[in-house]
Amino acid sequence: MKTKGILHDKSQAVKLLEMMTDTLLMVKNDGTCVDMIVKTPDNPYVNRELTLLGRNLFEYFPTETVRELRPAMESVAHTGIASNANYDLPSPDRMYYFKCIIQKYDDDHLLLVYRDITQRSQMKLSLQLANERLKETGRAARIGYWNYTPSTGKFYYYGYVGLLVNAGEEMEITLDQFLTNVYPDDREKLVSYLNDPESRHRTYDYQVVKDGRAYYMRTKILNRYHLRNGELIIDGYTQNIDDIVSNWDRLNMIITAVNNSYETIFAAKADGTLVFVNQLCRKMNHIPVDVDITGYKVYELMANFRGEEKWVQFLDSLRASNNTIKYTCRHPYAEFNVINTEYYSFVVQNEYGEDIIWFLGHDISEFTRYERRLKEAKERAEESDRLKSAFLSNMSHEIRTPLNAIVGFSAIMADIESREERRRFQEIIESNNKRLLMLINEVLDLSRIESGTLVFNFSAVSMNDLCREIINTYQLYAGRIRLELEIPDHDSTIRSDRNRLIQVLANLVDNAIKFTPNGTITIGYRVHGDWIELYVRDTGIGIPEDKLEKVFERFVKVDSFAQGTGLGLSICKTILERLGGNITVASRLGEGTTFTCRIPLIIVDLEEQLFESRSESQLLNQPDEIKATILVAEDIDDNFELIHAMIGNRYRLLHARNGREAVEIFLSEQPSLILMDVRMPEMDGIEAMQEIRQRSPFYPPIVAVSAYMLDLDKELLLDKGCQDILGKPFDKELLLATIGKFL
Repeated sequence: MKTKGILHDKSQAVKLLEMMTDTLLMVKNDGTCVDMIVKTPDNPYVNRELTLLGRNLFEYFPTETVRELRPAMESVAHTGIASNANYDLPSPDRMYYFKCIIQKYDDDHLLLVYRDITQRSQMKLSLQLANERLKETGRAARIGYWNYTPSTGKFYYYGYVGLLVNAGEEMEITLDQFLTNVYPDDREKLVSYLNDPESRHRTYDYQVVKDGRAYYMRTKILNRYHLRNGELIIDGYTQNIDDIVSNWDRLNMIITAVNNSYETIFAAKADGTLVFVNQLCRKMNHIPVDVDITGYKVYELMANFRGEEKWVQFLDSLRASNNTIKYTCRHPYAEFNVINTEYYSFVVQNEYGEDIIWFLGHDISEFTRYERRLKEAKERAEESDRLKSAFLSNMSHEIRTPLNAIVGFSAIMADIESREERRRFQEIIESNNKRLLMLINEVLDLSRIESGTLVFNFSAVSMNDLCREIINTYQLYAGRIRLELEIPDHDSTIRSDRNRLIQVLANLVDNAIKFTPNGTITIGYRVHGDWIELYVRDTGIGIPEDKLEKVFERFVKVDSFAQGTGLGLSICKTILERLGGNITVASRLGEGTTFTCRIPLIIVDLEEQLFESRSESQLLNQPDEIKATILVAEDIDDNFELIHAMIGNRYRLLHARNGREAVEIFLSEQPSLILMDVRMPEMDGIEAMQEIRQRSPFYPPIVAVSAYMLDLDKELLLDKGCQDILGKPFDKELLLATIGKFL
């Protein structure tokens, strides 16, 4: 009662008036301010008495404010009914809001109570804006809000999920009604989630079914609280995540494809921070799967960007190329057999406006290797073409030279009466015959090597006898050169191809004689561990050091004026490698050269040596009536006579001049073996073989003989019925070795 008295005490009126927080304005009915008490010092319009006193509010306040304020003041002056309203008061730098209570003071004046509500209005506007934003966010994210009362089993639901209710609708639904829309497998789990006190802030994903289609949903409990009456209320939201799941599935599919790609893919920001690497990129750069790459710079982990400086240089090049660049990294991942990677880099802006540089790397190592092989093949082809031209030119000279001697001396032999001179001319012809045959044999050996048909016949070989035979053979041709033999006291008999070893040694001795005008040539061998080391050492002119590495290449000649094809040493190397060995050379210019041939030491036991020796002796001493019969199908008589001279004393020979005669003699004589020339008149050798095999599929063995080994398919001849193939020209040892396989 005492407090109420103060408010009604006129003596307290001034004090109470001063304690008020509102600004008071006394204005005339026309809007002129005649008095005021200022309580709003921060307001630019009503902050000082001097500002407003004597001024008309309708002229002083902004037009927007006057448009609303004038009618209210005129109405109060006319009707006497007080007005209470809110008004906007715009200023150049911000918007102000005020509440104005207008009362009629007397017939000529109005009392205005001005209350600044700017802060409250701004908060209200902010709240409205936030609410609108929340609604739009919920609409965009397809979120609906709910509260659930377990005691009643009812949901109060509102929002924008768009499945159970339409967008923006509110509804009340029981839990049982709600569960009818939930996928059966998820119902029990959803109820457990709602009843679990620990489920707050934990999401639960489930499916609902509408119109026969399942949709993915996500719900989250935001709060659990009790009302004053103890009733539990659960607040939460539900989000339709069907699009998210679908997009996530598609994203997972894309990520899986990218991770299983054979391309190296990674991405980084402009400052070098990595934002993505696929599995192959991790593997190539040794980045563990569990390492968060966003904590690293591209130039810290990537092999092709080592150092920040290189990264900056790359960015400059990228920007200079309009944010797209293609380049090749050489030898980036040698340990993975990746020698060249082609990268395509480009810039894509993310949703934040940041430049993301993507790198797509394709391994072009195989293409590079293929390109290199093509280049090498082209160079080899060009080199081969050059060598072929040189070879043909050289062969033309090498063949014409002995032929000139053979033809020339043969033509004048008939006119020479001196026996001594005839004998000398005959030796010259014989020497050139051998030289010509050697040239042809080298060319044929080369063709056999290239076609893979070079034949090897292994038998017991006495190394001492082999070296003596070479010495005896070349003693007549050495002239002033002294030949020396160096062999161990204890002979070594090994299993190898005697004829091929003679071919190798003969070639080496020929070369030694050719390049040793005077001096000594030493031929010998020694046993070194599991190897036989044959050597030919001369005291000739030697080989320049820069040519030592090339002497075993084809068509290479140390002296371009020396006779020969330039194939001999290459053939020797191939023969020795096929025998399981190798050949090396050592030389000093002006002092001489040593060629060393290493072949495996494969010892032949005594019983095998005695058997081979006894077999040969028995064969030579057999009477004609028990010698094996060989049918020689050969249309050229001279060739038959040559075969007869070679083996006529060992075997009984029958001669057929064409394939038809060969079949007839086979039927009448039943030979032990047939030497069948492939090309003959009337019926060729292939037809004859087929006819013989129709009558006798397995016996006798047939050896096909031909001078056209390059044109013949060995497999074809074997399919037609022969057991072996013998190429012309052949020597006695090869012929006997071939026959010895079957008889």
